[in-house]
Amino acid sequence: MSIWSPGGPPGKRTAPLAEDYRETPLWWDDATFPSVAETALPASADAVVIGAGFTGLAAAARLGSHGKHTLVIDSGGLGEGASGRNAGMIHAGVRRSVATLERKHGAAGRALHDASVEAYRFVARTAAAAAPDAMYTQSGWLHLAHRRSRMKSLRKDEAERRDVLGESTVMLEDAALESEAPCRGFHGGMLTDNGASIHPARYLSGLARLSLSGGVALHLHTRVTSIERRDPGVVVHTSRGDVAAGDVLVATNGYTDDAAPWARRRIIPIGSYIIATEPLGDARAADVSPQRRMMSDSRNFLHYWRLSPDGRLVFGGRTSFAPVSVQTARDRLYAAMIDIYPELSGVRLSHAWTGNVGFTFDQLPHLTRSEGVTYAMGYCGSGVALGSWMGTLAAQWIARGARPAFSDLRFPRMPLYRGHPWFLPLVGVYYSLLDRL
Repeated sequence: MSIWSPGGPPGKRTAPLAEDYRETPLWWDDATFPSVAETALPASADAVVIGAGFTGLAAAARLGSHGKHTLVIDSGGLGEGASGRNAGMIHAGVRRSVATLERKHGAAGRALHDASVEAYRFVARTAAAAAPDAMYTQSGWLHLAHRRSRMKSLRKDEAERRDVLGESTVMLEDAALESEAPCRGFHGGMLTDNGASIHPARYLSGLARLSLSGGVALHLHTRVTSIERRDPGVVVHTSRGDVAAGDVLVATNGYTDDAAPWARRRIIPIGSYIIATEPLGDARAADVSPQRRMMSDSRNFLHYWRLSPDGRLVFGGRTSFAPVSVQTARDRLYAAMIDIYPELSGVRLSHAWTGNVGFTFDQLPHLTRSEGVTYAMGYCGSGVALGSWMGTLAAQWIARGARPAFSDLRFPRMPLYRGHPWFLPLVGVYYSLLDRL
């Protein structure tokens, strides 16, 4: 029987909240971002990067290392977008198998997967050099089957990861699964060494410091209103003036707006929600995740979770494909968490927050160029690694002409779509039905 708070309207339950509960990311509590003085925008620059997240700052750091006069412009502050709001869970790979990528896209598909592997390594190297306080930890990942019917595809995935990609993997069932994930409601799991954790806000802060040390100028709380192609370059119109740029990189992902209409027609912003408990204590944290793995389940309405460095359970998911309030999502996530870990019933929440994930119609990330503007986005929930590396590759393309092998992949759009995903509630119904099979 649940012992958590029965408050709220009849038939609904409200998650128990800590006295200092707040609706901001856990990671903001102990991250210090470099202070950035507000200065006038220059009239021109070699490169303008729009978006100060993982992609934009990684790109700017690399552009600065190549001696490019680079500006980063963001409508908010450091860490206010998804790069400061994610769960800090990292893995290599994209949302399509290598076999599917090669069948549909040939060598470019394999190159995209290989880029995701390098992205995973890149975060480890960069965190060690620029953000040692971000606590990057190689922890492994446990994918759990929420239906017995999902075990077949999980075994197929495990074989590909082991035989084709060289990952260290093992299938877990019964007692072996209990020793790794003493939680309820799963029929087996695949454990792989392809999984790591990081403090995302501290990592972002490290990228910002790296950019600033290379001479990059950050202009925060500055809204880009439009981007105009004007040979031989591009003019970026902002709320604080115009900048003529030799090159422009749009790195706004799930926060892409009308300033970049070409990209907005191709990016689907989907809200992802996360809760964090109060510290569980060493014994209870060990009961929840003895090896401190990254974990996720096989639902389309995905749940993912990990322990934070101070022993909180950080639990996230897509509670709805239609927008909901943080409070509604918080209570739904708490209920899901208790379904998986009944022994945590009554544990209070210290944080709940949301952020936009940038999805694409083919569920692949894209680094491409259109009308003289470079775009890097569409990480579909894997932005810590992919965002960092795609930004670096974009900078190499801009500074040295090193065009990635997968940059010609078609970046699909849907007729009548202009950036407002009216179809998501229908998609949600479809996926909720699939999750029951």
